[in-house]
Parts: sequence; structure tokens; C-alpha cells
Amino acid sequence: MLERRITEENGVYTHEFFLAAGECNAESQMPLPMLVGRLIRVATEHANATNLGYERFAPEGRGWVLTKLALEMKQFPQVNDRYTILTWIDATGKLLTFRNFSILRNDEVVGYVRSEWAMIDMHSRRLSDISMVKELAASARPDVPCPIQPPSRLTALKQYRSGSRTFGYCDVDFNRHVNTVRYVECLMDQWDMEHYDRYTISRFEVTFAKECYYGSTVEVRIDDANPADCRAEIVNAGTVHCRARFMFTERDRQQLQQ
Repeated sequence: MLERRITEENGVYTHEFFLAAGECNAESQMPLPMLVGRLIRVATEHANATNLGYERFAPEGRGWVLTKLALEMKQFPQVNDRYTILTWIDATGKLLTFRNFSILRNDEVVGYVRSEWAMIDMHSRRLSDISMVKELAASARPDVPCPIQPPSRLTALKQYRSGSRTFGYCDVDFNRHVNTVRYVECLMDQWDMEHYDRYTISRFEVTFAKECYYGSTVEVRIDDANPADCRAEIVNAGTVHCRARFMFTERDRQQLQQ
């Protein structure tokens, strides 16, 4: 069995995965875009399992969107590993809910994630008041530790190098706008393979502002004047679609195949 799902217990939802070779990056590890996709999947599963997901809100024309995310990893899962993602609601307000995660590799915690989610009206694209969804606050587990800083405020870049990307059919999801994971892939492709052979991502932050659509050609801006703490943004015709921050550390090559 490649996956084993453990249902929600005391407000914490757990899902165990297996990392196959075909899912790994060039360094035989779990790619960051794949991890982001897994986080969204597990969050979705937890929401559905507690009647706070698609089946409940879609008939009302509402749905959850990820607005901010910050993660820190001391090591990514590696080829043939079993890894586990745990998630829980940390707190909730009128317009945002705050969801945390921990990532285990072979039963050792190797990473934490803090994220912010909003509910939007799928037609008007406006934020929806979630204060009346009492189950959100009731299910919060602020007592579960998540010892990393929340997403920071990412500001406009003043100096940068730039590239471009045109989003195609495979970049678009069922909402008919660019999938969250594709933004991360787009940003990461602005560095070459030699960079990732030398450095690993120790912290990643992203803030989403506005959707991109099929056929959009965007400018991808990178400020890597400080190679250990890089900033990025995706812009189209003066509109910022997302901003990100990558913190890199040099790889310990002796650990790559452990």
C-alpha cells in the first residue's frame, strides 16, 4: 500500500504518504511544489472530513482559497521514504482562518507550516464572512505547537532580474485559473539545476493576490542579490499576482542519500 490515511482525531488530521522515485527532484528529494500540493490536499481532506469543505459551501457559491503560506524544512523527505503530514486549525477570525501543519519523515518532525485561508464568493470573488461558521472556532487547536514565524509582509521588489512565462492548458485547474502549485514551479524555474544541487530551501513564503488565467504571459521578477534570502514576484500588466521569499542553505552532501 502506497498511502495510509488516518482520519481526524481531536482536531488533528493525519495522512501518510510514500515518496516514489518518479515523484522526486534531481536531488532525490521531495520537490517543494509537490509538498505545497500535498499540503493543499490534506487541508482539503480535513475540511471535507469535518463538513467544512466543498460539499457544504459549493452549493452556496463559496469556497476556500489559500492566501498565504510559510514553511520551514530542516530536511525534505527522500526517495522511498514514508512521510506524514498533520494539519489542524490554529485560529479563525471574521475573514481568515489560520491552519498549521507538521511534516514527519520516518516519524521525525522535519518541517512546520503556517498558512492563511479565506473563503470567497466564487462569482463576485469577494471575501466572505466566516465568523458565523461556529465549527471553525470550535475545532481550533492553538495548543498544538508550530514553532515557526507566520508569513511575513512581502513588499514590492526595487531591484530584480526578470524572465517570462506563458501559462498553458496544464497550468489551469477546475476553477479555470492557474493552479497554486504552478506559481511555485514558475518561481523555482528561475534558478538553474546547479543552484539546487548546491542549495536547499530552508524557508519558503508566498502570498497570493490575484489569479492568473490560461494564456497569460507574466513577468517573473527575482531579487537574489542576497543568495541566502531571495525575493520574487509574478506580475502581469502592472498587476501583482503573487510574491514569494526563498531562504536557501548549502546542502550537506553526506545527508542527501540518508
